[in-house]
Amino acid sequence: MPHQIIRRIRTAHCKKGPSRCPKCREFSDGTICLLELWPPDDGMAQRRLIPVNEDGQRTWYAYEVARKFDTVAEARAFAEQNAVDDVEL
Repeated sequence: MPHQIIRRIRTAHCKKGPSRCPKCREFSDGTICLLELWPPDDGMAQRRLIPVNEDGQRTWYAYEVARKFDTVAEARAFAEQNAVDDVEL
């Protein structure tokens, strides 16, 4: 299982979400992010979960956003340079 993955995820500005917050609506298309799986203090804080296919099975992991990318090309270049093999855009 990779320690880092790259995904397009919906980020939020606040707890209200895109239906009630104009700033959250700006992020509704999703942001390309480098995600750190298995944070060091896993279980000590409330975090969002993401499904990851592992050997044909869907498993849910807590994550933290480590970095945001502006373009798909930037994300792919980072993945190649840093051996991140789990990239879904």
